[in-house]
Amino acid sequence: MEYSGALFKIDSQSPLPINVQIKEQIKWLIGKDLLKPGDTLPSTNQLADQLSINRNTIQGVYSQLKEEGLLLVKKGSGTQVAGEEEIKRFKAQNRYFPFVEQTIKAAYESGFNIENVLLSGFAYMKLFGQPMKQSLHYLFVECKVSSCIFYLDEIKRITSANIHTIDMSSSTENSLIEAINNADVIVTRADLAEKVKRFADAAKKTVISVGSTNDVSLLLNMIRHQ
Repeated sequence: MEYSGALFKIDSQSPLPINVQIKEQIKWLIGKDLLKPGDTLPSTNQLADQLSINRNTIQGVYSQLKEEGLLLVKKGSGTQVAGEEEIKRFKAQNRYFPFVEQTIKAAYESGFNIENVLLSGFAYMKLFGQPMKQSLHYLFVECKVSSCIFYLDEIKRITSANIHTIDMSSSTENSLIEAINNADVIVTRADLAEKVKRFADAAKKTVISVGSTNDVSLLLNMIRHQ
């Protein structure tokens, strides 16, 4: 399906740059399934004319979203939304969309100026950072609790981290992808590291491989200094 520029709305008076407005709107349209895998977006010239902005602005947005894996730019076919696997991964990594939608609705129902609420939130984050330090989520892949209970207990003691384990031999690929997306730190056996890394790379996560007692000691020392 092909979409026109009528799908997008920009505000030249907003403190947010035009390219950011368009980029984030495309992400929302994908997140809400209004833009589906394979859908064709307007050409840079078409969208620039419809929105009365510079073509280079659209080109930059499309290039950024291509780098993020959300768009495909094919010669002769135009710019399209990426495939189902890429979009599924995007949604798994950005599960805050429903929360944002509910928050905006609640602010609107309370009579607040929505843009002021969002800008205030942005200012708060810049001034004060995270409201509280969150516990890290550790994922141990193919690490049976019975065989590594000491290490799991030691990590819990040192960091108060949330520990999760998953057995690749009895888990689906989707379960592994979801677990990796939800993890801050991923630890696995050295012989499984390459296989796990394929999924972790797609989620832009780092894998720590443990193949010996020395490796485990290094891991624990690294955690102590976080």
